[in-house]
Amino acid sequence: DADMKDPRGILARIAGRIGEPVLRTAFRQAMRIMGHQFVMGRTIEEALDRANSEEHRVYRHSFDMLGEAALTAPDAENYLEAYRQAITAISSRTEHGGPDAPSISVKLSALFPRYEYTQRQRVIRELTPRLLDLATHARDQNVALTIDAEEAERLEISLQLLAEVARSPDLQGWDGLGLAVQAYQKRARDVIAWLAELARSTNKVLNVRLVKGAYWDTEIKRAQERGYASYPVFTRKVNTDVSYLACARDLIAASPSLYPQFATHNAHTVSAIIELALGRGTQFEFQRLHGMGEQLYEQIVGAERFNFPCRVYAPVGSHEDLLPYLVRRLLENGANTSFVNRIVD
Repeated sequence: DADMKDPRGILARIAGRIGEPVLRTAFRQAMRIMGHQFVMGRTIEEALDRANSEEHRVYRHSFDMLGEAALTAPDAENYLEAYRQAITAISSRTEHGGPDAPSISVKLSALFPRYEYTQRQRVIRELTPRLLDLATHARDQNVALTIDAEEAERLEISLQLLAEVARSPDLQGWDGLGLAVQAYQKRARDVIAWLAELARSTNKVLNVRLVKGAYWDTEIKRAQERGYASYPVFTRKVNTDVSYLACARDLIAASPSLYPQFATHNAHTVSAIIELALGRGTQFEFQRLHGMGEQLYEQIVGAERFNFPCRVYAPVGSHEDLLPYLVRRLLENGANTSFVNRIVD
């Protein structure tokens, strides 16, 4: 009937039949199940406990504080403080630094409410000292810090901020700074070449997390709305896959100035990278999302297997922050149908 065409009508009918308290309890339990599967912990302490369990000890970890972009200055301050506290907590549970130590991932849009190209002068002026302060704290705590990738229109200011911080005398001699690069962006190879030059000019090793990309639908729709002559990202998955391997070659060739971190759940991509890297003796690591790719990396990680290192991208946050993260993973690309199946299961 008519009210069943409206989702609110459906929920109201269900609630009327089984009782609203029961329905609320069922939804909460469903979120708990998904939260446990795809989020490392509600707090950084809980996530660290889980990372140190026997099940997870074979992996390295990069922790990410869940939450979307800051909308106000108080939001940005809260995120900044959350990152600082997380870095301190990670350091307190880590015996030593080095490539196998835990790291943290940082969203620049969480540290500034107007993180956009039209405000670039203000962004550089106000966000640079915040990012430098956070990076200095990470260096002092012996925790590596990686800047997460965001939309294509923010790429140039992200690179400018990274350069400002990397060139700071305060971080001289520290090799814990990194950036995520999206292979579905048509500028990905140019970004890698730029990063290699930045690493050489600052006498640093920069960590580069190569991902395929998580904002495809947004990039396509914005380009259509604004009437661009072309898209900033590849429009076919096969082209992104080829771009990823081309970027992987560039990263391996730029080693040791760049430390490659290959984030993928694709078995063909994994095998191709192993062949490329072993031929040059390059040091590298794989990365996967918490809750995904376990079966693939069971064949790769550990002394009884191939014994390649893998870092788990480990989201940290409450169930209220979980839904936007799940939707972003769903939209990432068509290859993540296994992610949908895990939720249904």
